[in-house]
Amino acid sequence: MSKLLIGLISFKDLPYLEKTVPVLEEIRREFNAEAVVMDTAQEDSTRDFFAKFPEWKYLRSAGGNIGYGTSYNEILEKFPGSDYFLLVTSDVLLDLSAVKKFIAEMEKDKEIAMCAGKLYQWDFKENLRTDKIDSLGISAKKNHHFYDRGQGEKDLGQYDVKLQNFFGLTGAVLLIRTSVINEIRADGQMFDSRIWMYKEDIDLSYRLRWLGKKIVIFPDVWGWHARTAGSGMKKAHYVILNSYKNHLLLLKNNFSAGFGVLVLARVLLYEFAKAVYMLLLHPSVLLAGFKILCTKGERSKRLVKPEQIMSYFE
Repeated sequence: MSKLLIGLISFKDLPYLEKTVPVLEEIRREFNAEAVVMDTAQEDSTRDFFAKFPEWKYLRSAGGNIGYGTSYNEILEKFPGSDYFLLVTSDVLLDLSAVKKFIAEMEKDKEIAMCAGKLYQWDFKENLRTDKIDSLGISAKKNHHFYDRGQGEKDLGQYDVKLQNFFGLTGAVLLIRTSVINEIRADGQMFDSRIWMYKEDIDLSYRLRWLGKKIVIFPDVWGWHARTAGSGMKKAHYVILNSYKNHLLLLKNNFSAGFGVLVLARVLLYEFAKAVYMLLLHPSVLLAGFKILCTKGERSKRLVKPEQIMSYFE
């Protein structure tokens, strides 16, 4: 049996953990997997909760709240040797049978580097698993506006025919073949450590696309997501700040002049409009964006032609 590593991050989310971890424990037992939680809030109540699951490894980083991507990087560094990494956030309720099927499919098709299934919305307050779409993958427009495909729509199969026409996968939950992680970055890390939270999944998907790796969405529903920063909600300052900064970083990491003048013009116009908005309403966010562009990082490896990358954009 292939070795599975389950990685979970937690931040002041005990009500979610009480519902999602028992399912993750079923998955752990099914695959005799290694299961690790990084408690970024370092709360004793979370530690005490995981004492009920003695097979789980409970971690606290010396750096305190180190964010989404760095937490998963640390989990992978501390627990090497797996064949597959199931990355999941605490507000996703998974389905064991779908996870089993996806791993079996990845075993049969060694070309699949990363996969997911249909992710629906979870009405946590009512404890209701809905048939409304949370994400059928991340779609991308040529101006580099990224969004979760179908979000908020009732799934009537309207996307099934073109289910594989997408750019990337949401970071709420995904399954990745660990052998490809060392190919993503020279430092062997899965995520860019400068991206503290938000847009890490887009950067990861972009890098895998540049490597020519196969990413798949299976037609099965494999989870329900209680999205805490959903559309229609007033965004907190830290969401706006990190989303803006990290979008600029993923452009710096992945954009290519080979996309052509028209794509470049669309991106510049889109970014100019956002910069004006930030200048008027969030000037500190605009300044932080300029500062992050000055940081040093590793650009994506380019193994395929820009034309192939553009085929994933609308």
